[in-house]
Amino acid sequence: MSSTSFYLTYSPIVVPKLPLACSIFTKNQEFYTWLVEERKINPETVSKDQQKKEFSRFVEDYNTATLPHEKYYNMEAYERRMSALRQGEYLPPANDSYDFQADMKAVTSQHKKKVTEQDTYMSKDQLMELRRVQQERSEVGRMKLLGMDVKQNFGVRMDGTMFDG
Repeated sequence: MSSTSFYLTYSPIVVPKLPLACSIFTKNQEFYTWLVEERKINPETVSKDQQKKEFSRFVEDYNTATLPHEKYYNMEAYERRMSALRQGEYLPPANDSYDFQADMKAVTSQHKKKVTEQDTYMSKDQLMELRRVQQERSEVGRMKLLGMDVKQNFGVRMDGTMFDG
């Protein structure tokens, strides 16, 4: 592979840059804020020649992404974000990028078996024994209601008052 085809295949990402002439009107608010806060210059006392020089410096910092604060890139978006924060809304971080580890942790936590409180504290065998005893009690009760003689050593303990006729 030749070096020219390498550069044609893998071209660098081009960041949109501010042209000097037309951007002074579109980035006026950001430029004046930068001029006052960073350069400590009053925009009303600046001559046209000095304003062009300062704006070219602003454009250079803008295009190289070296401005000291995010508000100098897009003042309206910054103001919307700040007003939303003042109102207590949740906003995702400004550098909202994909976090693979957080995503994997969320997925694995969904697949883990959830710990639930047991409905009963008895084993299956103990529950089956209770069911058998209950069936025997109801059978003895029916036998007494029919007038049959039930032996006392039948195997099921009855309190004697409920089924005695």
